[in-house]
Amino acid sequence: MKPLAFAVLLGAASLLPAAEVGPASWPRWRGPHDSGSVAQGEYPAEFDPQTNIVWKAELPGRGCSTPAVAGERIMLTCPVDGNDAAVCYDLGGNLLWQTVIGPEKPGKHRNGSAANSSPATDGVHLFVYFRSGNLAGLDVSGKLLWKTNLQERFAKDTLYWDIGTSPVLTHSACVVA
Repeated sequence: MKPLAFAVLLGAASLLPAAEVGPASWPRWRGPHDSGSVAQGEYPAEFDPQTNIVWKAELPGRGCSTPAVAGERIMLTCPVDGNDAAVCYDLGGNLLWQTVIGPEKPGKHRNGSAANSSPATDGVHLFVYFRSGNLAGLDVSGKLLWKTNLQERFAKDTLYWDIGTSPVLTHSACVVA
């Protein structure tokens, strides 16, 4: 298998029940229909530090991922004390949990981070991937269910730019390309 020319299919059938994510969720990068858009509705058209902000939270480290939203949980990735981590907030902005996955491999670009990849959720589980090669499955309460390092298993990252690929879920697997 050639470096970075692989798709990893992790047999996670037991971790991916037929849980459906509700209409108000954003389960992965580009949203529930992979279109980057939401259904029609009343949405704010302006944002600035004082306008249409309900709450904000300072992350423990620089994260560039899109949050995954399921139910009343907002889950994202960022470094925590030099480690890859997943964090979760409730809809009021309160930190519910943070789970360390493994050692961070800092980003190359000044605007990037080790946590560029967006998490994916089926509403029951959360799947995260990092520049270090760490790929992990958690439950939505933050419990680490499994982890592996794709760079240790297959090949080191030789990309000029930082990694930005995000996990994609099928009915029986977590796919990373």
